[in-house]
Amino acid sequence: MKHLLLATLGLLFATFAFAADAKGTPDEAAQAFMDSYFTYLNGDGKADAKKLIQESPYLTAELKKAYAKHMSQETVDADPILNAQDFPDKGFKVAKSKVEGDKAQVTYAPRQEGWEQTIKAQLVLVKGKWLIAHIGAL
Repeated sequence: MKHLLLATLGLLFATFAFAADAKGTPDEAAQAFMDSYFTYLNGDGKADAKKLIQESPYLTAELKKAYAKHMSQETVDADPILNAQDFPDKGFKVAKSKVEGDKAQVTYAPRQEGWEQTIKAQLVLVKGKWLIAHIGAL
């Protein structure tokens, strides 16, 4: 009986530890996406933004569809992720976050002085992972 109780407690602890590790945090997911996006923006121009967005593991399917729809417009005068035409070379970092259950909001701030722009993103917990559901103009 004692061994069964210890095994059950061990399994329960391992399950919680794995679940916490698997989903990460909203800050981590938001920062990972922004870093990958700025790798594209600061790249050699050979990368495809549409492909990057569609293959990103940090975005909801709905956000990917909204991005594709936005980019299919005849005229796109600003980056919908950054909601701007210009951006700081060093990108953005998560400066503030607020989690309420399975939803979170993060605010990005520029990594370099001289930029006042901030970006807000809303995340949702989907199958144990934090995904961006809304960001910038999307």
